[in-house]
Amino acid sequence: MLFIDTHCHLNYSSFDKDLDAVIQHAIDQGVYRMIVPGLDVASSRKAVLLAEKYQSIYAAVGVYPGEVDNFSEDQASEIISLAHHPKVVAIGEIGLDFYHRTDNQEKQLQIFQKMLDVASSINLPILIHSRQALVPLTQIIMRWREQNSAISCAGIFHAFEGGFEEACQLTQLGFLLGAGGPVTYKNAKTKHQVFSKISLSNIALETDAPFLSPQKHRGERNEPAYIPIIANRIAELQGCSINIVAEVTSRNVHTLFNWDN
Repeated sequence: MLFIDTHCHLNYSSFDKDLDAVIQHAIDQGVYRMIVPGLDVASSRKAVLLAEKYQSIYAAVGVYPGEVDNFSEDQASEIISLAHHPKVVAIGEIGLDFYHRTDNQEKQLQIFQKMLDVASSINLPILIHSRQALVPLTQIIMRWREQNSAISCAGIFHAFEGGFEEACQLTQLGFLLGAGGPVTYKNAKTKHQVFSKISLSNIALETDAPFLSPQKHRGERNEPAYIPIIANRIAELQGCSINIVAEVTSRNVHTLFNWDN
């Protein structure tokens, strides 16, 4: 079984001391590709450096909503430059977060639109962060998709926060939904419903390491090696084997990023 972790922050300092071991542990568990998103220019640079160093790592570059106050116009050109790197597969982590901040919504909207423009100009998919902002974010995405309808698969909604109705709407727009550690939590009933009812062809696996560890590792640092735990829970919810989950979710990601093998 081969898996892909579509969202892991291996560019965080919490992995500085043992990154080689973390990556090897993931590979030993069948996680043969890992995508590291940027949150700002500095972390995007580091994601690209990691992708250059490790064969199993790919990068995404972008500006996270929590970092928009530190973003200046002159940094946009560096994001664009980084996005042309051959191992950059997406623009992200981008989006809106009205849970942690509501006082800078206009700035978040402005930077999000700028990142969408970058994605459109380079024809890259997007990795979306949404926290208590799914309605306005979906409206923006719908307009973006209308203008970029030629893109067959638009990106991944990381740590999807909505219900089944919203899930259907976004998958129809060409998005995969990211299933991570919270799908293993006993009380995550909405996530259980979503990931049992949507097609497996609309799901991507992710850890969000070092955050959101699966149930059996809660309180510990999350790692890409825990992807099989998440895959096993998806298999239970979908009523299929973990082998099928590995095969289909990997194929979904290959299609999204236009990987040949």
